[in-house]
Amino acid sequence: MAKLTYKVSYYIFYVLIALILVVLGLFFCVGYNNPVGEYNAPEHTETLLFLMYAMLGVCIIVTVVGSLAQFVTGLKDNPKGAMKSLLFVGLFIAVLAVAYTMGSDAPVVKGDGTEFTDAGWLKLTDMTLYAIYFLVATASVATIVNLSGIFKR
Repeated sequence: MAKLTYKVSYYIFYVLIALILVVLGLFFCVGYNNPVGEYNAPEHTETLLFLMYAMLGVCIIVTVVGSLAQFVTGLKDNPKGAMKSLLFVGLFIAVLAVAYTMGSDAPVVKGDGTEFTDAGWLKLTDMTLYAIYFLVATASVATIVNLSGIFKR
């Protein structure tokens, strides 16, 4: 089973690398359009963005399904560890909820002078930024604490 899993992930990896190289080739080498005055934009900007959205979506789905599968198998083998992992998922959701409530819905002026006023997307963007700041700070503190040797046994 492990050899089959390795083979499948091996081929998926190379398919993704080929897809990324094709899209980057289209993005950088195909041509440019002129949407606003003197500014140029590659013609395949949307293609690159859709690839990134698709890869992010697949990554989120695989992460959620994998964590649920690990939780279910962990309930059988190590119930205490499974409950800890569930606690950390709950804490992550709480961080996202607090970050969403902290987000601003004030309109933002875009580069072309128009305003972006969709409050939901503005709050979601702020939530993502605040969550990233919090998680990077937490990871940094955890790394420093681990390197200090406080919790060595």
